[in-house]
Amino acid sequence: MKRKLLPLALSLALLAGCAPAPGPSPSPTAEATPSPTPTPAAAVDFHAFLDEVNETRRAVIEDGPSLDITAWTPDFTDQNHTFTDEEMEVLLTPHDPAENLTLEQAREDVETAFTLLRTTYGAYEYFGGDEVFDGLREDALARLEEADPALPLADAVADALYAVLSPVVRDGHFVVDNRHLIEPYELSPYYVPGVYIDDPTGLDEDYIKPTIGPDGAITYGFYALSRDGSDLPDTVGEYDGLNWTQCKPVRTLSGTAFSEGQCQGIPMLESHRMYAERSGEEEQLEWFASCGGEYAGAPLLIFDVRGNPGGSDRWFMSWFEGWTGQPAQPRQAFGQRYSQLRRQNSTLSYPEEWMGTWGVSSSGGDWVEREGYTFLLTDGGTASSGETVVEHLHSVENTLVVGAPSGGCALVPNNMHLYLPNTGVELYFGTGLCFHDTMENRDGIGYLPDLWVPPVEAPVAVARMCEYYGLEG
Repeated sequence: MKRKLLPLALSLALLAGCAPAPGPSPSPTAEATPSPTPTPAAAVDFHAFLDEVNETRRAVIEDGPSLDITAWTPDFTDQNHTFTDEEMEVLLTPHDPAENLTLEQAREDVETAFTLLRTTYGAYEYFGGDEVFDGLREDALARLEEADPALPLADAVADALYAVLSPVVRDGHFVVDNRHLIEPYELSPYYVPGVYIDDPTGLDEDYIKPTIGPDGAITYGFYALSRDGSDLPDTVGEYDGLNWTQCKPVRTLSGTAFSEGQCQGIPMLESHRMYAERSGEEEQLEWFASCGGEYAGAPLLIFDVRGNPGGSDRWFMSWFEGWTGQPAQPRQAFGQRYSQLRRQNSTLSYPEEWMGTWGVSSSGGDWVEREGYTFLLTDGGTASSGETVVEHLHSVENTLVVGAPSGGCALVPNNMHLYLPNTGVELYFGTGLCFHDTMENRDGIGYLPDLWVPPVEAPVAVARMCEYYGLEG
């Protein structure tokens, strides 16, 4: 067999320095005992690999078909007076269920939930409009009638809404009472630890991906997406007894929103979130927004958005313009629904005359030429505005994404919290609709990396790759 295995001791040593402390490393398969001095798999030429990535992305931006969302963004001025001011105040304010809640009040809340979707949800038409959602409403009402009488009515409403919406609404942001609708669509990355492949020819591409070997060379390994790993094969080609292990995201407990550092001499920017959560983080984000020019000429740069759940795009947008000298302009189609409830929300308000319309824009994108090499680190915790970084750096020459697929939470932006009037059940969904590069909905799957690496190993893997190929200079 052509297996190349990385010993446990070497694996742990490579993680020292700039990566978070790893958890226990998976043991190699019983039949594949690691050699004390493994021979790395045959190296892929770095510049040939990078040129192919560049050309693929450039072609999408400069030659791809136009992105058009107009079929899903009709005017809706007939909905402008659906709710009274008093009703909107209740819908926007957290509250407990009504005392002595009745089944009739629970039914009213199911009806209200679907009225909210029809009047406010950005992907309502995208997921089928009235033709689909009217049937889901009837199904939810039927489920409510059949609910266990011992179950609190508020829970029965939440369960009914989740049950009917989750098979249809593939939206990484959408939450019903702390349950994410994306759950049925979520795929996680798995890999086979310690196995590197000289020649992937003839092996199923669903299971073979480019990676960084123990010596820093670009090579190939076993990586795949799966719901729970149970469908992954024990044998691929001549490789058998495959020990598939989940590639878990990095769980950061950082007290910083943004920080600067380095990994083995390479400048490294760590963006943990795009919002201020603790004292001093607003200042960190302000510095993030302003420091792009400091790295404009960096020959090597690691940009780490592992575990970044999002926030506001504006910090990164400012950084990008300082870094590249031009505004970020990916290939995208974007729509924003100017609804009655969105206007009532103080953080999302707009002029009254816009109400009942969509603001829609579409751009072909700009390919940004750049000499230096940028390595973007992602994992399953990279979502929302964290994925904005991925979308925009896809437009910059000489950028490689390293790690695991992002979280897949990008289709519907500008999200808001709403609360059903009688039960207090919380709905969290967005008022926009957005596509990047293509018209594919990536929610639940995310953006795939160029080089698949267990996320905890990503910074040091990049560092040893730079050393292997002599990229430091």
